[in-house]
Amino acid sequence: MRMVIGFRLRLALFFVGMLVTVQLITGALVYSVTRHALVLDGERQLAASAKAFQAQMDDVSARIAGNVRVMALDFALRQAIAEGDRGTVLSVLHNHGRRVGASRMQLVNLDGSIAADTADEHAAGQSFPFGELIQQAFNQQTAVMAAVQGHVDWIVVVPIYAPQPVGLVVVYVQVDDQLLAHMQQLSTLRRDVALEVQLAPSHWQAVALGDRATPFARGLEQATGDFPEQPKLRRMGQGDYIVLAQPLQRPYNSAPVVVLFGYSLDDALRPYRNLALAWSALLALGLVTGLVGAWLIARNVSRPVEWLATVARRIEQGDYRTPPRLRRRDEIGALASAIGAMAEAVQQREERISYQATHDAVTGLPNRLAIEAEITHDIADGVTRGSLLMIGLTRVPDIIKTMGHGLCDRLMHEAGERIQHLADGAQVARATDSNFVIWLAGAGVDDAVRVAKHVLDVLTAPYVEPNLSIDMVPAIGVALYPEHAGHAVALLRYAETAQFAAIGSSHAWAFYRTATDPHRPERLSLMGELREALAQRQLSLHYQPKLALSTRRMDSVESLVRWQHPIRGNIPPDVFIGMAEDTGNIHRLTRWALETAIVQASQWRAQGLLLRVAVNLSARDLGDVELPGHIVELADLHRLPHDQLTLEITERAVIGEFESASRVLQQLDEQGFHIAIDDFGVGQSSLSYLHKLPVHELKIDQSFIRHLIDDANDRIIVRSIVELSHNLGYSVTAEGVENAQVLDYLASIGCDHAQGYFVARPVSADSLADEIAHPFDGGHA
Repeated sequence: MRMVIGFRLRLALFFVGMLVTVQLITGALVYSVTRHALVLDGERQLAASAKAFQAQMDDVSARIAGNVRVMALDFALRQAIAEGDRGTVLSVLHNHGRRVGASRMQLVNLDGSIAADTADEHAAGQSFPFGELIQQAFNQQTAVMAAVQGHVDWIVVVPIYAPQPVGLVVVYVQVDDQLLAHMQQLSTLRRDVALEVQLAPSHWQAVALGDRATPFARGLEQATGDFPEQPKLRRMGQGDYIVLAQPLQRPYNSAPVVVLFGYSLDDALRPYRNLALAWSALLALGLVTGLVGAWLIARNVSRPVEWLATVARRIEQGDYRTPPRLRRRDEIGALASAIGAMAEAVQQREERISYQATHDAVTGLPNRLAIEAEITHDIADGVTRGSLLMIGLTRVPDIIKTMGHGLCDRLMHEAGERIQHLADGAQVARATDSNFVIWLAGAGVDDAVRVAKHVLDVLTAPYVEPNLSIDMVPAIGVALYPEHAGHAVALLRYAETAQFAAIGSSHAWAFYRTATDPHRPERLSLMGELREALAQRQLSLHYQPKLALSTRRMDSVESLVRWQHPIRGNIPPDVFIGMAEDTGNIHRLTRWALETAIVQASQWRAQGLLLRVAVNLSARDLGDVELPGHIVELADLHRLPHDQLTLEITERAVIGEFESASRVLQQLDEQGFHIAIDDFGVGQSSLSYLHKLPVHELKIDQSFIRHLIDDANDRIIVRSIVELSHNLGYSVTAEGVENAQVLDYLASIGCDHAQGYFVARPVSADSLADEIAHPFDGGHA
């Protein structure tokens, strides 16, 4: 029986829906058909109105022409014209003008000059403004619409014969609201009619309206001239109108004039509103009847369905409690039981998924996501400080490669237990495969150091299995809240950065330092800005002179790149050179520096300033097999002798890729370029090793020069380098010379060149000529 009731409910709802749908479709069809029929009828009426208007105007023209012809038969008028009696002519024109309703009458001579004008006594002798109408008047009846002094006139031109043509009478009938109203009284001319004249390309003005109170008249105030010459539906003011425009014949030198006819669709539809109201009432009655019937039928079914929907919404919101039993034995009761069982199963799965999402499967500890949430929660609760320790087991990658993931998982499980035992209530989590995290809410620097030392102590003991003992080799990084970061993600990243810095350090733990963070956001931003700087020529070269100690004259310079950032200001080379190597922009930077330095050296040479210019090459440049050919092309293009260009490379660059570096340097040496080893003494090379390379000069690193006077060991090292270099055929330059004592000592041991702030600071190319124009006078420090 209940299944029948359910069917009835669905059937009732179906009939209600069908009733509403049929009524809506019927109403829409009736409205559409009615509207379409009214539009067609409006178009026909507008076409008829246009023809009627033209017929009326033609009738007015014929009547005026007939009256003028009668007037032309007047002997007194013809005699006055022949005798030039202007007073009599004007009197006759005034009288006839009143009879035909003219606003103005003119007598025009055959040569086109005005003989008499009833509206302007000074017009006599002036040219008739619409001269083309004179010839037309002798061939046919001439009537046109013309814009004259801000209004529109219907102009009729009639010739006068006596019996030969003696002149023409021009009749002006002003077309205004009064004339249109008169035409509406005499015919079926529509109320919505207007005469529009164009005053400017997009400016039209209504000079005559059939009724100025209609929406059609108000809508014409915004008209821009887009008038349809075929009936079209337009929005005019607050109503819908079918609009038809009929251009009127006009003289060529008159503004365009059109007559507009409007058919109000709203007025046409108004008689059908009662029908629409009756249909709406019928629809409402059917809808109410259907809804009442559906409600009566569905009352016994809707309540349990609503109960089931409430239970489903609770499950959707995460409330998986078992719902109370619904005491029914029908299909709805079975559905309720199934939903209860589903809620219990979903709750169990949600708990399992939630645990897996926030805990590490190997150690059972919270994972990175969980510790992030915990830190965020503590910060939101108002904790004023905290310390985050990132504990990394540095040998984990090697253990996985050697012993496999199984052993590594057991090791990490034991490490997690050791850390958790000493945590004393602190939050412990496994952040990555090889890293654990301890979050000390409310702890400062001292507490962080104490806990870090305890962790190192417990992890110092090796992990032991039968016949196996593995050292964990921990390293700990510490990030502080709020000193280093104000949110969990940044604290974790900074602690991990500090952990990398702690690897291999004497303490095996380190605090985060912004200055040593290679991944800080501003560095990533600067990488992109460096590409723009190369493209937009924000870089420049400065030149630091080198002093020949034997002659005390500056005979060579080292080019040093400078970056004047438009926002950040001057950026030191040691900041962006490394970035250029990391991002691959070092090749572009080197080629730009080579071209700039070679061009400048060539210009100095043309000015009589013979200077050897040095340009630094990076390790990546030594792997560029096309570099030697590029340098040769640049030097030859700018006519710079090859021995006037020095290419400086570091020890590390050579030793890192010895074979490729050796080939590139050999090609450069064969082309006659000068090769120098920069920062000599801090790398891993030896003089005997470098002797295999085509090197001409060694530049001793400034770390040996800075304390040369105070440190006897540095003096021994420098003297030895100079002597051995000379024995091997190398010249020697000392970098970092900052006082006269060092300079004198270097000269005494036979060092060839000195470079440093005491000799000269790096300067721009324009300032260099003044710097080297005189002998060295004792220093610039």
